[in-house]
Amino acid sequence: MRCNILIVDDEPGLRKGLGKILSLQKYRVFEASNGKEAGAVLENTDVDLILLDLKLGAEDGFELLKQLKTEEPFIPIIVITGFGNIKDAVACLKAGAINYITKPIDKELLLPTVQKEILSARLQKENIGLKESLKDYAGVPLLASRHPALEEINFVIHRVRDSAATVLILGESGTGKEVTAQLIHYSGQYKTRPFVGVNCAALNDNLLESELFGHERGAFTGAIERKLGRFELAGDGTLFLDEVGDMSLAMQAKLLRVLQERSFERVGGTKSLRTQCRVLASSNKDLKKMIADGNFREDLYYRLSLVVIHLPPLRERTCDIESLTELFIQQANREYDRSVKGFAPKLMERLKKYPWPGNIRQLKNVVTNAVILSRGDAIRELNSIDQEIDSEARRRNYADNVFAETREQQSSELGFHEGLRSTTARYVAQLEKEAIGRALTMTARNMAETARVLRITRKTLYEKIRKYAL
Repeated sequence: MRCNILIVDDEPGLRKGLGKILSLQKYRVFEASNGKEAGAVLENTDVDLILLDLKLGAEDGFELLKQLKTEEPFIPIIVITGFGNIKDAVACLKAGAINYITKPIDKELLLPTVQKEILSARLQKENIGLKESLKDYAGVPLLASRHPALEEINFVIHRVRDSAATVLILGESGTGKEVTAQLIHYSGQYKTRPFVGVNCAALNDNLLESELFGHERGAFTGAIERKLGRFELAGDGTLFLDEVGDMSLAMQAKLLRVLQERSFERVGGTKSLRTQCRVLASSNKDLKKMIADGNFREDLYYRLSLVVIHLPPLRERTCDIESLTELFIQQANREYDRSVKGFAPKLMERLKKYPWPGNIRQLKNVVTNAVILSRGDAIRELNSIDQEIDSEARRRNYADNVFAETREQQSSELGFHEGLRSTTARYVAQLEKEAIGRALTMTARNMAETARVLRITRKTLYEKIRKYAL
């Protein structure tokens, strides 16, 4: 990708001479004779480096340096001047300049310095993304599976891990979509680059736009400084869009434009920024049905689905429950300093027969809970997590009782002495309470995750918890 260099100098001859030298090295050169012209270039161009003369006629180049570093903190600035001394050099470096070159400019010194500082600035931005990406990565290896679908998925991961192709990962909540995205990234040549994710379901349009594209200072109330978006932080690494099916149509249009043009603007900004990151996306929804219903853009779907991975639910791959359980026991032992070896055979059979509506995430929660509460090196009883394993059966029994009671009441004219509305409300409230309690148990009372699973806001969730004393 060609780099953009801005030369700020009041001498046209010097600008032309430097521009020729840099253009021969395939740099794209922009010129400005003062701060106002420089600002106009920066407003509309994604500049990679600035060459700034300290003497700009009546204008103070040193003040312009401080202004530019305030407005463009991530653009490296090399100061050039014909009146160089140690005192000036130290002052410029303190003000934010990355380097200092005196006139007459030596071509053999200029070119390697420019190249080094552009690379250094790029690495600095990537390091921010790398720190972000390593927060949650646990180094989960590919799981050896006997299920044919998982064998095919491992083959696809192997083929796309070094590719810039977009990958769409589909599956129910808890099937491991984010882990699959991490495996694609960390198992190939992208592993030394940033992996940056964003949960599209957790943010409204305004917040999501700011998270993806960043914002300029003053773009909205509370925007007290510039913020880099996830597209910038991802650099030449991977951007993971989790639950992309929850994006509004307006945000889908903005995302499509970025994928088509490989450029974007920060919120409140006009400058076009380039992006070269690979995009992985996931959804727990039927995107093709959403397209038919007019809730998801068909053109965006085809942009995202160059390669599609379908993750099967855990109930369809019970052959892997034992190996998954062993993996989660090992992780829980390390995290909580335990030495549990496994489940008793009868309990393992119960785990295999349970339908796991929360999929792998729910299984991990159950296993971790069991490890924490275990009284020896083997888990022989489920104790407090019996309610997790048996909740489905209790729900069915309760529903059967409700329907039986309703039928019995219908056979008597006095059966609805409370009135239909009150009777229905009472049963609905009881079912709602059980559903929320079950979701809280499944997510270990992670409020954000519980709200997402139930598809309600956190505010509504807290109100329900208080209402039902959960």
